Amino acid sequence: MTTTSTPGPSRREDANEPVKSREDVQQHPPATGPGHGTGQPVRYFRNPDVLLEWQDGAGPVLIDCRRWRKFAAGPRLLDLLNVLDRPLTAPEAHTKWNGTDGHAAEGESGGGHDDRREGGEGHDDNGDGRGDAGGAAVAATRRMLERLADVGLLRTSSRAAPPPLGLTPYDLAAHARAGQGTADGTGRGPAPSARLRHPGSGDSVVLAAEDRLPSGSLRDVLDRRRSLRGYAPSPLPLGLLGALLGRSARVRGRLGPAEYEQTQRPSPSGGGRHSIELYVLARDVEGLVRGAYHYDPFEHALHRLAPWDEEVAEVLRQAVTLPAYLDEPPPVGIYLASHAARTGWKYEGLALSLVYRDAGCLLQTLCLTATDLGLAACPTGTMRPTGPVKFLAPHQELLLHVGNLALGLPRPDAAPTPPQPLV
Repeated sequence: MTTTSTPGPSRREDANEPVKSREDVQQHPPATGPGHGTGQPVRYFRNPDVLLEWQDGAGPVLIDCRRWRKFAAGPRLLDLLNVLDRPLTAPEAHTKWNGTDGHAAEGESGGGHDDRREGGEGHDDNGDGRGDAGGAAVAATRRMLERLADVGLLRTSSRAAPPPLGLTPYDLAAHARAGQGTADGTGRGPAPSARLRHPGSGDSVVLAAEDRLPSGSLRDVLDRRRSLRGYAPSPLPLGLLGALLGRSARVRGRLGPAEYEQTQRPSPSGGGRHSIELYVLARDVEGLVRGAYHYDPFEHALHRLAPWDEEVAEVLRQAVTLPAYLDEPPPVGIYLASHAARTGWKYEGLALSLVYRDAGCLLQTLCLTATDLGLAACPTGTMRPTGPVKFLAPHQELLLHVGNLALGLPRPDAAPTPPQPLV
């Protein structure tokens, strides 16, 4: 999976539309939305897909994550959105925005000045639209609410909600941002090394060449691949573990230019960056001392980082055993962690998207290789451990946990359930 690096837009111009000022949002001619004239009051509420972030040179910025539109937001607009955390009619929103329900709205000018009154419009102390001045003020608020709904910052009870995607606003934001391409300034400075070393690691085990074991046809492997959760009680042979790692992740060579730190490996990676590091949680491997190991894809070796202890056992439980719904921990857990700076150096702005794709490609490669070797494997995507993982030191802050794999010999009586035939 090779991604071409192209110059990205600036931080203020990488939206579908330029960042808008609060005045532009307020003064845009309002559109009449469906539901008006039906006798039912229209209620307005904050769009849950809108996030607030701080941008250099733009201050607070509101982002519609579904449509990736950006709007600069002054304090008054933020205060209005704050009161719309539940559906309100225009008079109700006007009243709460003016602070007449018991909490004063934070003004930009201090005191009791209301800068929402434009063109001589009066202030509605009751918030019910009574009186000429009060009605004009509520009408002005209603026009602003309708405009905010038109541009996507608000939703209304009178308009059909977009279909659910099962994604959080943060998911939508990451997806939308990745679609904008790389940010400015990528590729500056030296590229992070393609090889990660853990200083002070313990014993190293050089693995045997993986080409000594036979291999089946790709068609047969694809047909037989299943996620298997039944593991034999016998230990996993070290030779099979080495073959799995070598066939799936071993570095075959470097790709030029040398200063780009790109490598060629069995699993594809965006731009040849290969940010994913493999950590082996060896609970029961024949010929290998129990503990946590780092796989060195350059030397095809395992470097011992920690003995088997309660912390390593807990990482295996949280990352593999629980999310895979296993009654017992597997003989081996493989912990995938991304040295994300490798990908971010070249693809900042869409690096996270590429890291996730790289992890998926590597997990599939591991699963297919395990099937070919007659092993039982089950990938999981849960990243449960929230505290520091000591065996990752001193690179804890550099590494992003992105996936896991349960591994062992298959239990003879745990054959996978055959799929139902297509009708």
